[in-house]
Amino acid sequence: MHLEHRACWVSRDQAAALKRAGILGQALLLDTFKGFILVEPTGSELANGAVLSSEEADYELQPIWFTGRKATLHEARRRLGLKLDSGVLTH
Repeated sequence: MHLEHRACWVSRDQAAALKRAGILGQALLLDTFKGFILVEPTGSELANGAVLSSEEADYELQPIWFTGRKATLHEARRRLGLKLDSGVLTH
């Protein structure tokens, strides 16, 4: 995973608070079937859950688990330095 960004779990309450406060800034909030994942610049400390390893982020940030726009998922994976599966993520 790139050192500039990290993926973390974030609670539903924290996700709602971040959206209400408008302080996401450079962070991406992703709604997945298992919960919210925040891809944030390292040091932001916006998330309130566990940091995902590269392997965990690669697994969790797949189109099958993500409920939002594919462009957002593509950007999250790019920021984390994860492989962009062109056959899966570009459609």
